[in-house]
Amino acid sequence: MNATKTRIRWQVMFTVFLIATVSYLDRTNLSVAAPVIRQELHLSPTQLGLVLSAFSWSYAIAQIPAGLIASWLRPRRTYFVALWLWCILLALTTTATSFGAWIFFRIPFGLAEAITWPAASVLMSRWFPRIEYSQAMSLQNLGLVVGAAVAPPIVAFIIAFWGWKAAFIVTGLIAGMLGTFFYIYTKDDPADDPRVSPEELAWIRHDQVPQDNSPLPKGYIRMLLGRPSLWAVGMANFGLDFVNFLFLAWYPTYLTDKYHMSLGRMGVMAMEPYIFALITVLGAGRLVRLLTDRGMDSVSARRMIIFGGLFIGTAALVVTVNVSNLYASVTAMSLGYAFVMSILGPMWSTPAEIAGAKGVGFASGFVNFVGNVGGIGSPILMGVVFQHFHSFTPAILIAAGITMICGVLFLLLYRAKADKEFVDAFLASKT
Repeated sequence: MNATKTRIRWQVMFTVFLIATVSYLDRTNLSVAAPVIRQELHLSPTQLGLVLSAFSWSYAIAQIPAGLIASWLRPRRTYFVALWLWCILLALTTTATSFGAWIFFRIPFGLAEAITWPAASVLMSRWFPRIEYSQAMSLQNLGLVVGAAVAPPIVAFIIAFWGWKAAFIVTGLIAGMLGTFFYIYTKDDPADDPRVSPEELAWIRHDQVPQDNSPLPKGYIRMLLGRPSLWAVGMANFGLDFVNFLFLAWYPTYLTDKYHMSLGRMGVMAMEPYIFALITVLGAGRLVRLLTDRGMDSVSARRMIIFGGLFIGTAALVVTVNVSNLYASVTAMSLGYAFVMSILGPMWSTPAEIAGAKGVGFASGFVNFVGNVGGIGSPILMGVVFQHFHSFTPAILIAAGITMICGVLFLLLYRAKADKEFVDAFLASKT
């Protein structure tokens, strides 16, 4: 197929990648500013851990209803409303002057960000054939890594010249403008976009499950919750988010406290995990496609890549606390993060594969909910451990153990092909 006839869906996904980038820029700005805010407000490590975790409380709780809302509201309106809410809430956060005020503003910010990830799954199920799910979700989730990577130097630079409040306002405005752009230039369905050629639309539709806008049949949600593969992916996401939020919340503070880095040097060094993750996230999505092109079924390919990423990431985190050299330790910890993050694309293509277009909003919301339970505990654990032991080592080892357990559970529960057949049979029996 001619490249000029296949580019529109990738342009749409690139815009979703930018939104994902900004979402992590917006949520990571607090962790970069944390050393300054902690000193300004005289917060204890445990209090700072609670502030860093507050976003995840509402973000996790909102995931399942967020998936249903995203399916009902549709992606364009979802992104437009959510991104402007980010902007407003970040601006309001600059008025916070106490521990309680920070908790108060971070909770609704988590709610506002919650609906955008299920919206991406809904959009992908309409704009991409199933064979490209892993590649598309790798690109979208690459925004997570890029946003976290660019946040330290950008936010550190803004703080150095204009203060942390300016950093919140600037990143919020970027989100609002991007939401407006997405609403104007993107369609919810490729069939409604005049830029999509008949050849590209045929390619998108060639292996998709036909769209069905009828109400969910009775017992559908309960049936999905009984699929082992959905829980397998949820556990993989639990391990991923435990490590991810440990880095997003505490890594800049870890560098400044453990290695006594200046704000400027920290801003540069804090990029290393995310630079490595750029390679692993893109590589994992490409590797799944390469394995399937060579004859391996997609279920087996995803199983191998997801478990491999969690296993190697766990090993690298263990190495981190067993080397004394600064650069060796930071590099090992960065590689631990990068390999855990490598599972993003293969992992997030599974909800759409299992549940199809009809249930992808709920399925992706459920997976994100399970993952964010880990995201809630990770920042709090880091704060409590640091305050009690005056060392980050126990928390890093706990994170490695949790990631390994999640990898084993994933391996035991993942059976996407059988679960997809079960879902299809259930829907067929209701029609």
